[in-house]
Amino acid sequence: MKRLTYLIPLILFCCQFSLAKQEMTGVRGDPAAIAEATAMVENMGGMAIWARLKSVHFVHRWDPWHRVDSYVEDEILDLTAPRSWVKMESEIYHKVRAYSPEHKYWSVSDGKFSYSPEETLEKAMERAPFSIYRIARGIAIGDPTYEIRFGKGDIPSTTRLEFYGPDGVLGGWIILNARREPIVWATTQYRYTFGPMKQFGNLRVPNWAVYENGITRYEMISLRGSDQAPDPSLFIPPPEFKK
Repeated sequence: MKRLTYLIPLILFCCQFSLAKQEMTGVRGDPAAIAEATAMVENMGGMAIWARLKSVHFVHRWDPWHRVDSYVEDEILDLTAPRSWVKMESEIYHKVRAYSPEHKYWSVSDGKFSYSPEETLEKAMERAPFSIYRIARGIAIGDPTYEIRFGKGDIPSTTRLEFYGPDGVLGGWIILNARREPIVWATTQYRYTFGPMKQFGNLRVPNWAVYENGITRYEMISLRGSDQAPDPSLFIPPPEFKK
């Protein structure tokens, strides 16, 4: 009996330590805000689906106000690291650009290769974790680098989900509608207002979006997720341009 008396506190301590460890390995923040973010991910295809994804490949049609042509943008986004590859193409325009920590930020515009300034790469690295797709995966896998809080939305009578990095700095935010669907998404560098949700395979995302004050609009043509990370060679400058 005396031995059992000693064991009970030890068992309770081990259980408490185990629970604390689990909490430390999950998304941090306000439990109510985390619940709202989880509901958003469920509406975007489900936690189980997003937890498996390591990349997404989507195609947009862009209509910028300052161009005579619309163009199609084909992007492969690494969800496991800050890497992106994009091809932009119209009848009069062709550009490929990529960024990654290993190979910097480079582009080939109408056959002309260039590296972007270091500041451009730094901004890409800053906003990368707060892509709505990377946020969705982070919530699904319980990534502890994210902290989620409620904040005041810039639309009257709305609140927003605020996403903070491991340094405690606000990196992005999302406003949800009553159905827990994203209607606004922003980083510290830009802001999009979303249209209605649309199903693409197992994923469900906004069908279109308008940038900032409406000067640019895109429509989602296709979206596909993968449980494989992108081919690393995508982010390497083409051999003919390498120094």
